[in-house]
Amino acid sequence: MFTLACATNHTFDRSTEPGDTRQTATAGNVVLTGDQLSANIGWTVLDAIRRAMPQLRVSDWSRNHCPVLQLRGRDSVDGSSDPDVYVDGTRTVDTCPLVTIQAMEASRIEVYPLGVTSRPGYSSTGHGLILIFLQRAD
Repeated sequence: MFTLACATNHTFDRSTEPGDTRQTATAGNVVLTGDQLSANIGWTVLDAIRRAMPQLRVSDWSRNHCPVLQLRGRDSVDGSSDPDVYVDGTRTVDTCPLVTIQAMEASRIEVYPLGVTSRPGYSSTGHGLILIFLQRAD
């Protein structure tokens, strides 16, 4: 049985959506917008993040063809070191959206290597956070 990792029956709470596009990177955080996302029509979200963060390590691919990422060091305990990935406020079950979503489909991508954001609605994690905000037709 195949299920879509990003599927949800909850509507996205737009009150936590980014409004200030002048935000700058701090503490290793990276924010990608505009030309950074549309520079190459063939780029996936992962391609755009890799261009902005050469220190990002893609160490392998999982059984379901999702990238295995390390924003920070690898866990000493056997387990996943993948960051948590959110698409329009919904946490995904894996990192597959990073390779299934084209970068130009996103209006904004925020990467928090330390796993902490002040944006409400997102849990902190020791493996990092990647927030993807898709473009929407207004």
